[in-house]
Amino acid sequence: MSSQAVDCNALEATTSIEEITGDEQNRDILRSLQNDEVSELWLCRPGLASEYEDYELSNSRELDWLGHFVKKSTGLESVSIFGDDTFGNCSGHSVDRFLHDLGKCNHIKKMHFSGTDLAEIIDKVGGAMTGAITSNNFTRFFVDECHLGVPEATFLFNSFGNMISLEELYVEGIEEEEELANLNDGVMASCIPSLAACTGMQSLQLNHLNLSTNSCAALRGVFPQMVTLLKLVLHGNSLDDDCTRLLVQGLSDCKQLQSLFLSDNRISDNGLDVLVQSLPTSVDELYLARNDITLARHVLLLRFGVLNIGGNTLCPGGTRVIAASLANPECRLEELHLYSCSIGDEGTATLAEGMRNNQRLTVMSLEGNNITERGWNAFSSILCDTSSINDTYNSNHTLRDLGNYLIPQDVEMMLRLNKDKNKSRVAANKILQSHRHLDMRPLFGWELGLLPYVVAWLEHFAKSRPDLKLSSIFEFVRAMPMKVTDGVVGKAKGGKRKLNS
Repeated sequence: MSSQAVDCNALEATTSIEEITGDEQNRDILRSLQNDEVSELWLCRPGLASEYEDYELSNSRELDWLGHFVKKSTGLESVSIFGDDTFGNCSGHSVDRFLHDLGKCNHIKKMHFSGTDLAEIIDKVGGAMTGAITSNNFTRFFVDECHLGVPEATFLFNSFGNMISLEELYVEGIEEEEELANLNDGVMASCIPSLAACTGMQSLQLNHLNLSTNSCAALRGVFPQMVTLLKLVLHGNSLDDDCTRLLVQGLSDCKQLQSLFLSDNRISDNGLDVLVQSLPTSVDELYLARNDITLARHVLLLRFGVLNIGGNTLCPGGTRVIAASLANPECRLEELHLYSCSIGDEGTATLAEGMRNNQRLTVMSLEGNNITERGWNAFSSILCDTSSINDTYNSNHTLRDLGNYLIPQDVEMMLRLNKDKNKSRVAANKILQSHRHLDMRPLFGWELGLLPYVVAWLEHFAKSRPDLKLSSIFEFVRAMPMKVTDGVVGKAKGGKRKLNS
């Protein structure tokens, strides 16, 4: 706990790593850091190190040397503090010096606090922490599952106001009711305006912070400054339909926004409609899991590539709303997550019918919906309609994942076939597997001009159904014997004939 400074510059030439620390894992980290071979450094208190080679801080002397090597490093890009009381065995002066050294390492781009009681750090070294944060060119700052009271939140967001280079910010409170009570919508509304200085922000995540109407009004004023924003995540707050209106108003200038995550909030059908109608056209992914969405009204779900409304209790007609969008030729959906939505067998059949002519959706996660074999079998004729070869050819060859491992074997097999990117091959394989006899009659109109294609096609898939090759050619030839005979006779008389290719 001694606060006497160690002159690391003067002693480095005569001090070995073994003299600095007795912990072998710490020695390995220091050697790698000294050799500029470390890109990410995790600090924790003694006894908390994990298999990921965290550095356990035992005393002030170790921290002085650690800061010395950090300051000289050109390869270190990230420093993280894990768990509570990380600096418990170190003096305030040594922590100050470490943070001062940290601020001099301009190569560090990421700062990360995980599971930390920030009150302990801020109370002990608040000024030095502010200096380290503001003097460095951080582009990424993470605070996850940390105790956040009003002083800590105020301190952090005031610091962010000076971090004009910030591109990614992740702040997440502890997901427990008693912890969330430390913050309220009014407090966060007063903190958020400082983010307006972060004009290069690309990813903003503010989770479990009790954000609501006032906070969203503050965000509405900040978003126009973040024209480069690509991803916005506001999980686990108290956002309702009025909040979605405020958010989309502010996001109107964020023309590059691609992903919006609003799961675990209080958004209903009205809010969903606002998001569908008013979000920038650049938004391709919308996540609304575990909200209050029922789809009791008609909403066109066409514009997104990825939509997650899992964990919402849909009304009995909700699947018809979804199926209507899936059947729409303008539907852009490629992933649709509907897990735990109380869909059941009838709803599953409705969704399957909506997929009959859809050739875009690849994933529809339906786990947790009490679907029996009867419900899963509704997809059987959609994935492979065996009514005729043409119907098989025109079946759905795109859907490859239903998000469940307890589906019937034949449905699972068709989903597995659909994973092949060559959809012509998928169709051919389904035809070969579902039609024991290839009816050649629909092809007779082409006469002998089609024969080379028939031979080539059957040759390609002979390994799957070798029995079909000879029998199909025989059937084709038997249907027009005079044509074949004429061809043979003509050739015997010396005339040169070529089959059309």
